[in-house]
Amino acid sequence: MDFRKDSRSIRLRTRLIFYSTIILLLVMALVIILVEKRQSETIHEEARKRGITIAGHLAAVSTNALLTYNYIVLKQNAERVVLEKDVLYVIIHDKEDKVAAYSQHDEKQGMILTDEVSQKATRARAPLIQPILYGEKEVRVLDISIPVYIKESQEKWGTIRIGLSLEGMSSQILKTRLNLLFLGGFAIALGILGSIFFARRITQPISNLVGTTIAAAKGDLDQVIDIHTGDEIEELGKNFNHMIQQIRLHQTELENRLREITSLKAYTDNVLSSMTNGLITIDLEEKIVTLNEMAERILGKRSGKIVGLPLERVLSEDHPLYRMMIETLSREEGVFRSEMELKKDEGSLWLTVGTSLLTDGKGKKLGALVLFQDITGIKALEEKLRQADRLAALGTLSAGLAHEVKNPLSAIKTFVQLLPRKLENPSFMEKFNSTVPREIDRINQLVEDLLELTRRRVHPFVALDVNYLILQVIDLHGEEMEKKQIRFEDHLDRTIPPVEGNSETLYRAFSNLAINAIQAMPEGGSLIISSKHDSPSSGLQIIFRDTGVGMDEETSKNLFNPFFTTKDRGVGLGMALTHKIIEDHRGTIEVMSEKGAGTTFVLMLPVIKS
Repeated sequence: MDFRKDSRSIRLRTRLIFYSTIILLLVMALVIILVEKRQSETIHEEARKRGITIAGHLAAVSTNALLTYNYIVLKQNAERVVLEKDVLYVIIHDKEDKVAAYSQHDEKQGMILTDEVSQKATRARAPLIQPILYGEKEVRVLDISIPVYIKESQEKWGTIRIGLSLEGMSSQILKTRLNLLFLGGFAIALGILGSIFFARRITQPISNLVGTTIAAAKGDLDQVIDIHTGDEIEELGKNFNHMIQQIRLHQTELENRLREITSLKAYTDNVLSSMTNGLITIDLEEKIVTLNEMAERILGKRSGKIVGLPLERVLSEDHPLYRMMIETLSREEGVFRSEMELKKDEGSLWLTVGTSLLTDGKGKKLGALVLFQDITGIKALEEKLRQADRLAALGTLSAGLAHEVKNPLSAIKTFVQLLPRKLENPSFMEKFNSTVPREIDRINQLVEDLLELTRRRVHPFVALDVNYLILQVIDLHGEEMEKKQIRFEDHLDRTIPPVEGNSETLYRAFSNLAINAIQAMPEGGSLIISSKHDSPSSGLQIIFRDTGVGMDEETSKNLFNPFFTTKDRGVGLGMALTHKIIEDHRGTIEVMSEKGAGTTFVLMLPVIKS
């Protein structure tokens, strides 16, 4: 164990020395680069200023000579300036850009220099500095050109050019670099020695601290560190001793919490296994996390075999429970289904299902939960109740049918009995020929309406604009509405999508609703019809609302029953047929009414999905 401690201390010491040396090298390199750059910029700037000063002075003393084309004076000025330190050449161009003077190159006097540097210099209207390589040795030079003007004139009378060598400046920069490198090397050596000293001072107590922490990590919490360095290492040792003490306290507390959590888990498992509802939870990766006993019985799955598996492997992608849970995860909101049918080998299984999103205390999404209850027995009881209701409705229907058929049959019977005695009576025969066919037609229409109400016809469904059908109904009854002072309020949304249906039957349903509203407003009022489509997932909503006499609760309850009517005329089949037509279109119809406050019919029809 001592060997391991020593090896760790050596590695830490080496790392401290290595890292401190690297940091020192980087810092010194940065300092050297910045100082050298600053010094170089200063030397360059001084050289530029010196060159511009020399060229400007030469321009000042050469102005008169340029005006008078005194090439001798210009040549003397050029030869005098070229004697300056670092000045390699002096060129003076006259007004026509010809060489008036060229130090040490008299043969070029009167020539126009065509090189690019000379061309730029002669074209410049302001002082111009061009770095170039000069001569066969390609000496770095600053070509500084100054245009010559006379007072109160914008005309250029010549150009003064000097070539200022940068070799002396480069020598100064090199000396600066060498000095900086020497100073940096000395600082680095001193820094390395210091880092070695401090690394040894730090790593020795840390080595003791490492050995103690290894023992504590193995479970021996009776460790105490005794370090006296008078700095942060000693403070670290004290904090370690306090931390070990706190760990012992937390260990005891965690053991108590573990016992509580174990007890709570057992209680939760007992609750889940005792639930009469099935429960499944999945995580964000759509893997099953929980499956209680009731869910096992309903789905015929064993939790031990499917927990941890992806949901799509346990339930097929077209399984309604799978679709609901995936929809809950994607939409981040629960879904409720009042009834759901699952097909099984032994028959259908009916469930009520609800899902919700699982989140933590901060609202972060964790997964989804589905809760479902087997209502197959309840559905069987409902079917028995519906059968009883159908028998009761059949009795009501029979009574209504007998009542409605009895009156025309009585009239027909009376005329048939009188027919042998009054066969020769013209007035009787005229009345017979008008009454008997009318009553027979009445019975025939009643039978046709009953057949329409009971039979399930397959009508050809096409895309329909319900707004157009509604407006056709209003046109049909417009004259009657105007006569009764009934105002039509058009709240139809012209942007709604089409529905799939039969225009003839839907027209009849809308007409029945309009007739019902007109009959409910004998003193006039308003018929408000609206249509809207809120979202792609919802159906098309159509509302017929009148301001008529309204209905009591009993009338609203029985409104869609055959042969139920509150009117003096009619057999009570209109609203029953309307209800049947809407159902045939896979829609719903609801009525809301209050005595004296009008009636509202709300229709929902499925739209054609694009």
